[in-house]
Amino acid sequence: MAWTASAIFQQAMLNPISRAVNAATAPTTFASLTADTINVALWNNSITPDKTAAVASTGYNTGQWASGANEQTDATNWVAGGRALGSRTWTIDTGSSSCVFNAPNLAGGGTLTLSGAYGCLVYDNTITAGTVAKQGICYNYFGGQQTVTAGTFTIIWATVGATQGVFNITV
Repeated sequence: MAWTASAIFQQAMLNPISRAVNAATAPTTFASLTADTINVALWNNSITPDKTAAVASTGYNTGQWASGANEQTDATNWVAGGRALGSRTWTIDTGSSSCVFNAPNLAGGGTLTLSGAYGCLVYDNTITAGTVAKQGICYNYFGGQQTVTAGTFTIIWATVGATQGVFNITV
């Protein structure tokens, strides 16, 4: 199996996104998706993301998201653990009836070389424990292999309705 789609982890919907409803399992050190450090790590096609995975299997460096051979990195500009998202906001896109988690497009920090990036894990790098450290929020499939040689690698987030975002929740 391999990447086939993008999705929000079901456990992220329960914890931390809906932390107020699910307070018994609130992650340690979680404040909010707009206050915490949210990282994006790149992965090859040797994993099979699963939106229904147990919370303990959604964190960066756990289960199939363990850093190593399957994580795609550049020694300087897209290191293990990924890059942090810039300013983040929640927006309601009235045209599509969606709540959208927004962030600027994410580029490597300079000239880099990557081959075989098929998707990314978006995770809360601030969470230290409670459910799982560095809990995954969602994963995004790039639609196939993405490669850059001595250039800039940029993730351009999808546009939902009239709003560009990392993920959306349609109501």
